[in-house]
Amino acid sequence: MRTTVAFCLRLRFAIVGVTLGIVLGLSPPARAAGRQLVIGALAPHLNDPSWVMITNYARHVAKVLDVQLEVLNGEGREDKQLADAQSLISRHVDAIIFVPVSSADARKIIELADQAKIPIVVCDRYPGFPAKNSYAPYLTFIGPDNVAEGRAVADYLFAHGVKNLVAVGGTPGDPNNQARTEGLHQAVAAWTNKGVKLVQYVGAREESEDGGYTVMNNLLAAHPSGTIDGLWCYNDALCLGAYKAIKQSGRSKQIKIGSMDLDAQALALIHDNTNYIYDFGGHWLQLGFAVMLAYDALHGHPPLTQLSQIEDFGIDAAGFAKYETEYLQHDPPIDIKKYMLTFNPSTKTQIPPIGISSTN
Repeated sequence: MRTTVAFCLRLRFAIVGVTLGIVLGLSPPARAAGRQLVIGALAPHLNDPSWVMITNYARHVAKVLDVQLEVLNGEGREDKQLADAQSLISRHVDAIIFVPVSSADARKIIELADQAKIPIVVCDRYPGFPAKNSYAPYLTFIGPDNVAEGRAVADYLFAHGVKNLVAVGGTPGDPNNQARTEGLHQAVAAWTNKGVKLVQYVGAREESEDGGYTVMNNLLAAHPSGTIDGLWCYNDALCLGAYKAIKQSGRSKQIKIGSMDLDAQALALIHDNTNYIYDFGGHWLQLGFAVMLAYDALHGHPPLTQLSQIEDFGIDAAGFAKYETEYLQHDPPIDIKKYMLTFNPSTKTQIPPIGISSTN
């Protein structure tokens, strides 16, 4: 894509009260006074563009707050992420932001951080239990409303003429995939009386372009020309591979595509008016928001809620120009400190609102 490289280069960037702060061993003045804070971030992997965007924005927030942010790549392996967590704990970082490789391993890492009296914010993938508990407490969870995301993408496709939809889901058992798939099924149920149907859903075991390419080639073989007219994808990485398979098959004019994450390559295809017509996201800001929450907690301001959801937004060709201007050509239009209790004690929310043409 002629615009893809340019877009990639432009992407620069509680109910948990005082008692939980005591349990976690927070001593804000001691932690914050006289030296730069160090926050560790446990990422599940860094092998797709969405996670590059996510970590870039987190680094931007850390720079604004004069925080040292250390991002460790879990490489999609639970054992690697556990070792990364142990490394951060042994170095006595001030706080940890944790995006689980899987919910199965989340409790162990949270327990280790709690035992070391290091506050931890869980991000993107819900660990399966609330922040306030007696065995593995954490500060708060922040992530997107994945059900709403999955539903919004399907709704858009149906509203733009899709009747016979196929879907490429993510890894079976991934809670985000389960939630987005639930949203897909909600949309299908709501549109059934208008002749819409989900022809086939396939979960990809590899959430990558290669994985999406393989699954889509199988779907194209199973459903010949004229039998399907839409594709819903769990994320852009998968969908970019599926897009390639559709293009190679010569069926681009037949199949409209919608996905999630707002990756640069997907947006480039939307901008170029291909059959990739819709993308939904904004949660690439979430790791940066988690840095804000951790910083507040380290300065004596625990999160206002146990669970915070980011309200994402959709981008099509008509909305692309505004999104590019507001989010890609400049740092996102968010006044970070306005939503932080450390700098603005009167704020009612620690999660900035997002969207195009907004006054954040």
